[in-house]
Amino acid sequence: MKPGFLWGVATSAYQSEGGYNLPGQPQTNWARFERQLTVAPLGQAAAFWRHYREDFDTCRSMGLSAFRLSIEWSRVQPTHRNEPAAPPPFNDEALNQYAQIIDDCIARGLEPIVTLHHFVHPAWLGPDPWLNPAAVEHFGVYVRKVVQHVNQVLISKGKPPVRYFITINEPNMLVLNTYLGSQFPTSAERSLLSATTACNNLLCAHILAYNCIHDLYEAEAWAKPMVTLNTFTSDLYWSDKALFDLLAMRERQVHSADSLDYLRCKARDFNAVMRDCDVSFRHDLEFYTGITYRKVCQWTAEYYLSSVTFKAVVERLYESPRSRVMDYLAMDYYDPFCAHAFRLPRWWDHEYKNRSLRDWITNSVTSKWWDWRVLPKGLRFFCEYYARDFGNRPMLIAENGMALRRDLDNRASPRSDQISRSEFLEMHTREIIDMVRDGVPLFGYMHWSLFDNYEWGTFSPRFGIFSLDYQKGTKRIATDHCGDCPSATYARIIKEVDLSPGVLPRST
Repeated sequence: MKPGFLWGVATSAYQSEGGYNLPGQPQTNWARFERQLTVAPLGQAAAFWRHYREDFDTCRSMGLSAFRLSIEWSRVQPTHRNEPAAPPPFNDEALNQYAQIIDDCIARGLEPIVTLHHFVHPAWLGPDPWLNPAAVEHFGVYVRKVVQHVNQVLISKGKPPVRYFITINEPNMLVLNTYLGSQFPTSAERSLLSATTACNNLLCAHILAYNCIHDLYEAEAWAKPMVTLNTFTSDLYWSDKALFDLLAMRERQVHSADSLDYLRCKARDFNAVMRDCDVSFRHDLEFYTGITYRKVCQWTAEYYLSSVTFKAVVERLYESPRSRVMDYLAMDYYDPFCAHAFRLPRWWDHEYKNRSLRDWITNSVTSKWWDWRVLPKGLRFFCEYYARDFGNRPMLIAENGMALRRDLDNRASPRSDQISRSEFLEMHTREIIDMVRDGVPLFGYMHWSLFDNYEWGTFSPRFGIFSLDYQKGTKRIATDHCGDCPSATYARIIKEVDLSPGVLPRST
């Protein structure tokens, strides 16, 4: 691939492909929710599994140079029964199809950024595999098989092996939405113990996957890969940056016995910097509620934290054959501020079936996707701070996007700020361009997403550069229901800016 800044879009397999959870299809941990009618059924989603070539052609016509996609574990090691079981055999047909998708991506001049786990797992693992350390080893087997198979197919077709990997997408949000919130399915008790257990196992799985991928590339004498995980950016230290700091402990030469003091010190530094964050807030009731919520969360985390909280991941890290387990930083930037976590109560405006009084109250007062504030200055703030704290490590904006609201029946509600997706793109890409020119080590920007897709139980949040009218199918529509054409805006921005002197990072 030609060196240069990566302009792209981000997708995930489960949200875009379609073809899960119905009889005869791969069963995932979301199948039970669908059968209970707790969430909207996935159906064909955006039918990316069939239309990927046209989507790649569209990306090239826009001038994009990268495409973030994922490989769905539930499809390549599938079960057709919605119950725990022994690991089934891998499906070579599905693996070959993913290799073909990535081959076509490369053939169109798009750098593939491959995510190996994006929130979903196969049903044979049971509803809560991340509460069991055995899931870590299962994940390692899956990663070895997928990476080797896909790369061997690519090489047989004259293509290079995949260069960029994200092992696990937003482990912080997977934990939060499963074991502290109620958006994701679980059969376990929602508690801090469940949350920290899952977090430990997810980070252990990342470390194992990181080493698996690097071991394979070294054994095959392939060019070094770039491997990391990504997080949902947050101003709550223990929900986001603590994960990066944990994984960087050993390379920072922190003794394993000092992990608790180290994390508390990093939390103090982070909170001190956050107090100086120059972002304009509306000082309304929701703001003060969110600020109070953040303080309560900080106090709870500090109170709960002990030497055993992250014991499993610290042990795994210090047993790792490599001290560095993140080749670059990947950030998902939406609205990271707890000050915006709440809205004035809307008692019947819910996207999900409420399973309890607690769920009903929570869904009434928490902000929805289309309530998230647009704060491009915050993007610069976090990028510059992370660049300083991690020694100018290469950084990727793995996701950044804005939701409009449009239900399946095409009923739409305007955003309160009236901002269009084109305006959003203008504001955030301007920050990206300025940061790159100012020396912030960003090497790519992935906009979420190329098209509208399934947003974890609902189709109402519309993040797509291209719209879908689900009443008529999955045709990509350039002009959204507000009359905006964001694909033309993104294409113009890329055409007008020159970031070609930037060179993509190499693994060290």
